[in-house]
Amino acid sequence: MAPSTTDRTTACGRFQNTESAIFEYTGYFMASSTIQRVKGTRDFYPEDWAYQKWLSNTCISLAKGFGYQEYEGPILEPMDLYLGKSSEEIVTQQTFTVADRDGKQLVLRPELTPTLARMIAQKEGELAFPVRWQSYGCFFRYERPQRGRGRAFYQWNIDLLGSEQATADAELITIACNLLKSLGLTPEHATVRINDRQGLEQHLVGQLGLTQDQVRPLFSVIDRIDKVDADRFRAQLCDLGLSAAQIDLLLGRLEDPDPSFSPWLQQIVSLVEQSGAGDYVQVDPKIVRGFDYYTSTVFEAWAKTSLRRAIFGGGRYDNLTLQVGGKKQVPGVGFAVGDMALAELLKEVNLAPVLPGTAPDLYVTVFSEELLAQSIAFAREIRNRGLAVELALEPGRRLDRQFKHADRKGIAYVAVLGPDEIERGVVVLKNLTTRSQVELDMQDLDAVVTHLKATPGQTA
Repeated sequence: MAPSTTDRTTACGRFQNTESAIFEYTGYFMASSTIQRVKGTRDFYPEDWAYQKWLSNTCISLAKGFGYQEYEGPILEPMDLYLGKSSEEIVTQQTFTVADRDGKQLVLRPELTPTLARMIAQKEGELAFPVRWQSYGCFFRYERPQRGRGRAFYQWNIDLLGSEQATADAELITIACNLLKSLGLTPEHATVRINDRQGLEQHLVGQLGLTQDQVRPLFSVIDRIDKVDADRFRAQLCDLGLSAAQIDLLLGRLEDPDPSFSPWLQQIVSLVEQSGAGDYVQVDPKIVRGFDYYTSTVFEAWAKTSLRRAIFGGGRYDNLTLQVGGKKQVPGVGFAVGDMALAELLKEVNLAPVLPGTAPDLYVTVFSEELLAQSIAFAREIRNRGLAVELALEPGRRLDRQFKHADRKGIAYVAVLGPDEIERGVVVLKNLTTRSQVELDMQDLDAVVTHLKATPGQTA
């Protein structure tokens, strides 16, 4: 809480408006009212951002190996883009909305698939299908922050549009499995559960005698099966008008991993097995996904550890480009990976990466004002050879303090260019890890760079 008017008067009055009074009040105010970050968001200090960059590079590099190009869309989209297309829960309860000056409702993007569909629809006559696109960016959902979930998060999106073939679905599922594998996660850590919504719907209508009107709300209930107990789930099914016999048949179907109810699903399973990723795949009719735009294939990666939750998911959406104004149907399939749940799983199984430091490769000291130009020139030449160099900013500051600063920053090497070194035409490189040092010819910059690369020191 900020100090009251009385408190401010007293604080300043004691010092008769002197500089000391200003400092005391400012310090009081700063200490007691530091602005906090928005709930559900995160600060990314350099070591945190290094992890985020590592994860994005891992995902992007993986998909590039399959021919996927990077793209990006706007963070703000009109509300109309999501109405009737995305999850009703996301649109009505989890979006951050703002109004522009004309009163039009805008949304901070909670997902990217509708944006992708809009972009494809806008240039559907110019694109060479199938397109393989991927993106890594920030998204926003107004939900209760908890383990592995926040209100602002990073997400990798990967999609293939323009193919109705099961090979497209199998390719995306294979990439999902390969992501787990590339992170060191085994089938004992996580599996990719797959299903065919269309095939399951036809089975429920044909074998259980359900009506089409019952299926959509039924899928909404099934999508939350892991969040309610068995009695509550049966009660919800009763509320939808299912008889006891129908409920028993439904529960039997949902627990049966046999994909024979869907020839389409059987084909996908076979293709994924041929790709070498079959060990990660598990047929699970309970996977239906909560997004209204999915038409057949759906899949989710699930942690098998104590985390016991979906890590990421996706599926096939064949009608979305038409829903956002496209002139022709462009079938698509894709999935999205949020960074937070994945990070929790990696931590839990001790697979979180130990990343190299982000500190510069070299710290160049400045011995005095008279030798500043030589230090600047040396730093410039080393940078020109591809290394990161931090230059001291206070000429004449004691060298031991410059060393201490570099050590605190985690910089591996310090370059000393004092009057003696300049006179002899050498530079002293001090290794702050081993406390050793070497003299090198100042003009032989390639040798300096080679030494710095060959014998790395400590990292941040």
